Amino acid sequence: MASHSGDSDDAITQINVVPLVDIMLVLLIIFMLTASFISTPSIPVNVPKALTSNPTAPASQALILNTKGEIFYQNKKIEKDQLKNQLKESAALNPEIRIVLSADTQVTHGKVVELLDLVRKAGVTKIALGVAQGEAKP
Repeated sequence: MASHSGDSDDAITQINVVPLVDIMLVLLIIFMLTASFISTPSIPVNVPKALTSNPTAPASQALILNTKGEIFYQNKKIEKDQLKNQLKESAALNPEIRIVLSADTQVTHGKVVELLDLVRKAGVTKIALGVAQGEAKP
């Protein structure tokens, strides 16, 4: 008499890894797709380097000041009054909004402080300065 394959008393001697491989491939594809959506601003800015920089949260919004004095919010050129209104709206919708201010190394300190004041007046309290990781220049 042949043995019955549905016998519950038999020990499991093999593990079927095909479903595990399928799940891992799907997860790999999901991570690859979501990684392509997380990007840094594409506006060329030479940010200063700092040894003690911390990576910022992905939910942060980018604010960039280039050498020409142009302001870019979320990769779109914007005027100061429009920026203040936009930040007020964003802060009203999300009080935990985070702004990462990246300014070119050639921009004067006064311009950066002026932009910081504008952001604070708009109601945003969580502000970080964007720097590149690496060795700082003396």
